[in-house]
Amino acid sequence: MPIITEKDLQPTYDVIVVGSGAGGGQSAYTLTMNGVKVLMLEAGRNYDPITETPMFQTPSQMPLRGMPTRQKPFGFADATVDGGWEVPNEPYTQASADPKTHFKWWRPRMLGGRTNHWGRISLRNGPYDFKPYSRDGLGFDWPISYEDVALITIRSRCS
Repeated sequence: MPIITEKDLQPTYDVIVVGSGAGGGQSAYTLTMNGVKVLMLEAGRNYDPITETPMFQTPSQMPLRGMPTRQKPFGFADATVDGGWEVPNEPYTQASADPKTHFKWWRPRMLGGRTNHWGRISLRNGPYDFKPYSRDGLGFDWPISYEDVALITIRSRCS
């Protein structure tokens, strides 16, 4: 992805995408592939995962061939401290000071956003995930159900 300096900015864009994580990155890609002029804004620096992230190395390229140690229970590529979910020097946001609702929301400032902390997995949604507002009053219900998606999947396999 080219980095655009201030002198390269265009006077107008069709869409401005804020953040280069999974949602922003895919949105920008899909829009540009359909001819839309997109400006993507990212708070982080130009991060090079190939040279800066050991998790993309194969175990044979890592110290101790990636085996875990007491300090790195998930292996050499583990960026956390003590195998937890805290990454040193990364900002976290709290929606509430109440310890009962404590949730660490990592706000990485880097190209690719929070997808850099996913562990390279994206789990499939289930019926529980499609209707959060109906279930607990939070968020928004999807306009379709899990069963709708399952039916579309079955039909496309039969075609």
